[in-house]
Amino acid sequence: MKKLLVIVVAVLCVNQTYAFSLKDVGRAFDKSYKCKKNDQGCKNRERLLAVAKVAAVAIAVKYIADMVIEHRAKKVADEEGVVTDYKTQHENLPEKAVASVYSTNALPGSVVQPGKKVIIQSDIEVVPGREQSQTLIQERLAIFDNEDHTKELKSLTKDVNDDTKRAGRYTNEFTFTLPEGLPQGVYPIKTTLILNGEETQTINNDLQLVLEVNSAGQMKFIAGL
Repeated sequence: MKKLLVIVVAVLCVNQTYAFSLKDVGRAFDKSYKCKKNDQGCKNRERLLAVAKVAAVAIAVKYIADMVIEHRAKKVADEEGVVTDYKTQHENLPEKAVASVYSTNALPGSVVQPGKKVIIQSDIEVVPGREQSQTLIQERLAIFDNEDHTKELKSLTKDVNDDTKRAGRYTNEFTFTLPEGLPQGVYPIKTTLILNGEETQTINNDLQLVLEVNSAGQMKFIAGL
């Protein structure tokens, strides 16, 4: 327990801005109140478990905060082609820009190892609004903690069509490498499509971080971590 407390304190010294939120996390994890009034052993176990979980959150905060996220966007079809396709089924363009296609995939898959590159790839097709002269397409990536899925560890918003401000079809990619030392578990990933400053759609993905690969190439969790 002392070792875990040292880890938490060390990480908090580096990340002072997270101190209060991590205390809140600790209170949320501490289930010692469920133990019987005189069962001190139960209370100690629950408090030790809470400390371990807070340590995992603190470590994740530090590693993810320092992680570099790269971005790349590519136009697949221009605005004119998307408008033509849209008008085969609709009489008029929408009043505001809308996404006719928005989907994301984690590459090479949703189960990953630390030190391996991960790509969150989005397929985006946007129809321009008839009342808008330009269409700014943006996408926001947010990574959440594996212990507290409400705690956002890192986010990044990038322009998809900054050079043209035109609708159309695009491929957008966020690329990063989950660092060595990051606690294993499931890290929720949220991508949000933003059109002309307005959030329109959000997609949830989960990345399952594992630390071991067996001889058959299958990834698995390491017990006790």
